[in-house]
Amino acid sequence: MTKTLLHEIAAQVGTPCYIYDQDKITANYQRLAAAFAGCGIYYAVKANSNLSVLKLLCELGAGFDVVSIGEMRRAMLAGASAERIVFAGVGKRDDELNEALDAGIGWLNVESAQELRVLSDIAQAKGLHPNVALRINPAVDPHTHQYLATGKGSSKFGINVEPALDLVAQRANYPGVNIAGVHAHIGSLLFEPATYAQTMQVLLDFVAECRSFGADLSHVDVGGGFGVAYQPDEPQLAVEDIANAMLPLACADGVNVQIEPGRYLVAEAGQLLTRVLYTKTNGDKHYAVVDAAMNDLIRPSLYGAAHQVHKLMVDGQWAMVNELSTQHSYEVVGPICESGDFLAHAVVLPDLQRGDLLAIQHAGAYGFVMSSNYNTRPRAAEVMLHGQGWRIIRPRETFESLVAGEL
Repeated sequence: MTKTLLHEIAAQVGTPCYIYDQDKITANYQRLAAAFAGCGIYYAVKANSNLSVLKLLCELGAGFDVVSIGEMRRAMLAGASAERIVFAGVGKRDDELNEALDAGIGWLNVESAQELRVLSDIAQAKGLHPNVALRINPAVDPHTHQYLATGKGSSKFGINVEPALDLVAQRANYPGVNIAGVHAHIGSLLFEPATYAQTMQVLLDFVAECRSFGADLSHVDVGGGFGVAYQPDEPQLAVEDIANAMLPLACADGVNVQIEPGRYLVAEAGQLLTRVLYTKTNGDKHYAVVDAAMNDLIRPSLYGAAHQVHKLMVDGQWAMVNELSTQHSYEVVGPICESGDFLAHAVVLPDLQRGDLLAIQHAGAYGFVMSSNYNTRPRAAEVMLHGQGWRIIRPRETFESLVAGEL
């Protein structure tokens, strides 16, 4: 991302502002597609649902993993065909199932016996027979933050293996659906190829058991969760290693493989640009109060996530910390009236002054999509970079837009 453009964007668009690098998203997708050649790649819309991001990924060849009808509508508005959409999620409403079926959705990932019954009845009444994958809990420990672990046996997601096998064995009782696959998503920010290989083996064992009593399961969805290094000392993920750990197992069993990457494609491609409002010292802590807040980027408050923060110099270069510079360990905090409103703890930066620009790195995933209007704060603008050019892909909200539905 060309740093000299950031001052230009800040001057014309204002801050806080999300900035995404189209070329980086493209490069990430191409690398993933090469590693998982022959597999279905379905972008997890929940990571970043801006229509320009979705359109780019659609043009690159991605399908879409959605968890609500709103996300399904976004994907289709961006150009996706319904056949290239997977509808996942633990709590699908009847009206959502109806709309997905009427649209001709490609796959539905079912997460409970009750959902399978409801879906089968709705589909049968419509004379439809959609493809279904049962989401199972493989009981694999993903070694990640507790809020990001989704495949443990006690998770709210999915169905434990034995009850799921019973559903497949009783598939004749669900004539409105075609149970043709199995799905798992064990968590996010995962770095160990062995974890994915273990998950794949659980899924393949499930397929083999189903085939033993005559069920023709041919579709295996291993989810996503590929790790992203938010800090320089964190491990760097090679998606090729994950592919090499999983795909030979799948080839030996003759199944089709699908993945659902989200964060991997967009996190590193995004920054949150914010401006220092004030600096102060309370006790032994130096504070930088900026115009972005937890309503703009909630990951630090919600997960304890640590994003890199860079100071941008007037000449467009990053201000680097070194032994000759005046520096402090800053608490980077926002204007919201909550003690939990922080963007970074104890981040070492060159001396900050009112008006300085800061760039919060790796903010392209679970940034804007999780933002809110808490404290009646309009949500940030979004900008897309491409080469040396840029364009606004979502303007900043206004106070008038926030209250329009209440007047």
